Amino acid sequence: MQIVFHLGAHCTDEGLLIRSILQNRARLAKEGIAVPGPLRYRELLGDTSTRLRGAPADPATEALILAAICEDSTAERVVLSSENFLCRPQKALGAEGLYPKAEKSAWLANCVPSHDVGFAMAIRNPASFLPEIVKSLPIGSGLPEDLVAETLLWSDVIADITAANPGSDVCVWCHEDTPFVWSEVIRELTGHDPYTELDGEFDMLETIMSEDGLEQLQEFLESRGVSDQIKRRRAVSAFLDAHALDEEIEAEIDLPGWTDETVEVLTEIYEEDVARIGAMPNVTFVSP
Repeated sequence: MQIVFHLGAHCTDEGLLIRSILQNRARLAKEGIAVPGPLRYRELLGDTSTRLRGAPADPATEALILAAICEDSTAERVVLSSENFLCRPQKALGAEGLYPKAEKSAWLANCVPSHDVGFAMAIRNPASFLPEIVKSLPIGSGLPEDLVAETLLWSDVIADITAANPGSDVCVWCHEDTPFVWSEVIRELTGHDPYTELDGEFDMLETIMSEDGLEQLQEFLESRGVSDQIKRRRAVSAFLDAHALDEEIEAEIDLPGWTDETVEVLTEIYEEDVARIGAMPNVTFVSP
């Protein structure tokens, strides 16, 4: 069995990705792909991984975990998702960088040690990620005093995950690209037949585009029978330019001491980091 852990990150799709996949649970089940409801596994895996502290589960424990998570014992692939798999938001930043405990991804893998495990994760420009993380923290909290924003690299997080899980693949994409690669990300997580039509294709666009604009886009794609991914992305880009909800796509950057130059520097570092991740071994990078 293949088990895919979607690790978030925080402040990316906010749970929308797994909700979109869950819409297609019956359809995916016909292809041997199980998508259990999050309540079946989030607390269970958290408690079990903490108790085992990285040690592999024995066969009996593993069997109990899988029985609790997945009703279909014949499933060939299982998709699990939680932005808190690695840590809570308040632990996502540290002096060591982003997700300093990313190696704990191995704790998840060792809950099901006899199965093939993969990981998936969206990354986000620290220039917008950090302000959003701060919003999720207790009132009065801010960035750690010893945190140097310019040293925060997602490639370090991905490297920690791959090092802790030799042989496991990691699927990565940029949060900023999600409206353009939504269906491809879903396919990477589920491994479904590319000719299988799934619901939820426009779920992400619904959050950032006007209702009228989205209807026009859907009519445009259907009337022209656009199936080529490159042409679809061009259409999405054009309709977003005309119908995007400004309040949803313009991130508010409001941190003490930050200037436009800070944002520019962090963005440049992020772009270089994205290129670095795309060249890493055992990484599938989904890009427009």
